[in-house]
Amino acid sequence: MEITITSRETIKPLFPTPDEHKFFQLSLFDQLQLTTYLPMVLFYPNKEGLMEPPHICAQLKQSLSETLSIFYPVAGRRKDQTFITCNDEGAVFLEAKVNHDMVEFLTPPRLEFLNKLLPCEPNKMHSDGEALPQVLVQVNVFKCGGIALGTCNLHTLLDGCSGSLFQTSWAAICRGNKEQVSSPDFTSGSSFFPPLNHLSLHDQNNEGSSAQKKCTTRRFVFDAESINTLRDDGNETSKPLTRYEALAAFIWKHMTLACKMECEDNSTRPTLAIHVVDMRRRIGEPFSKYTIGNILWTVMVYCETLNADTSVRYLVSIAREKFGKLSKELFLRVKSDPNILGSTQCVDLPQGIETRSPIPIVLTSWCGLNFSELDFGWGKPLWIGVRGGDQECLPNVAVIMETDAGMEAWLTMEMQHIHNLEKDMEFLRLALPNPSVSNISF
Repeated sequence: MEITITSRETIKPLFPTPDEHKFFQLSLFDQLQLTTYLPMVLFYPNKEGLMEPPHICAQLKQSLSETLSIFYPVAGRRKDQTFITCNDEGAVFLEAKVNHDMVEFLTPPRLEFLNKLLPCEPNKMHSDGEALPQVLVQVNVFKCGGIALGTCNLHTLLDGCSGSLFQTSWAAICRGNKEQVSSPDFTSGSSFFPPLNHLSLHDQNNEGSSAQKKCTTRRFVFDAESINTLRDDGNETSKPLTRYEALAAFIWKHMTLACKMECEDNSTRPTLAIHVVDMRRRIGEPFSKYTIGNILWTVMVYCETLNADTSVRYLVSIAREKFGKLSKELFLRVKSDPNILGSTQCVDLPQGIETRSPIPIVLTSWCGLNFSELDFGWGKPLWIGVRGGDQECLPNVAVIMETDAGMEAWLTMEMQHIHNLEKDMEFLRLALPNPSVSNISF
């Protein structure tokens, strides 16, 4: 399968950014993010043969230019640890041709080629000093006329909620519904959590880079029946399990077991689930879904003795205990004294945990971000891809999203660990490895 780049250009804002908006102040939590791109590929089939790729590319460019005028920091470049210079340098826009039909790519999805549909290498660590574009786009045209829209958003500015708002606004402008675009909030993040000039981010980024391993990504689908089976495992709790709680606990368990299979001495290692949590609703005002930036928190759930007999019900119960400690008061304490980050006031973990080398599993949810609703004027996406193939990146990361019929999990692990997972019969009893995308019609 060949994917050939046919053009590369920079899309600048339709209108120049006013002088009073030339600098966007990062927040404390923007500063704490690793400098890496978050990927996504949206697949739009040419259902009735009416899609005209040249016209579509022109629409996407024009509407992106208009959107950048509204989201002006997205067209800027990071100046230092505290500011983005809103200098209208723009977003990178690539066009590519794929020498296959979309149906061939999706039955089943060719994950080994998925990263080639993206405009840059996803989840690669970059240094703080690089003047990187905030957004890159790649429009991939299949032989059948279908489109795969690959996007990479720089995590320094755009978390999942911010990225969703940007892309939802872009889609609305592209399909001619500008009245549906709401004004983004660029100030609440840094006013509530001001940046720290003395924060040593370089050491943290270097630490993240050194933690990168040779990894691969696999996709697993869980249908409604499988999700209900997992939720039933928690039926003794006073409160029914949500779909996400049940699946996240199940994935945490089996990713940990896959890592433990490698060596005998690993069997006694504890594990640490790291849940990435959107703080907007938990804090309330001044934050809303329109607040731009990384309004994120990590909830760390420690398990000393996770093994094959550990139940989903138990893992959910200890996670709920940690989530129950999140409060606006905690965030207000961080606001008044950011130096407590990393202290026992914020990280409730056993003392001396670092000497035990717990196996970390990062769990992030795309549920509720409405990526499946992104209609640029030719319908909603048939399917959403994350990333695939082999690459150097942080291991043990799970991205969980909703589908029409259930949920999908994209798991990134070291090679041997993912192979261990693929031999785990209890896991495969409920997880379907990379099935063909359903409801494809051309």
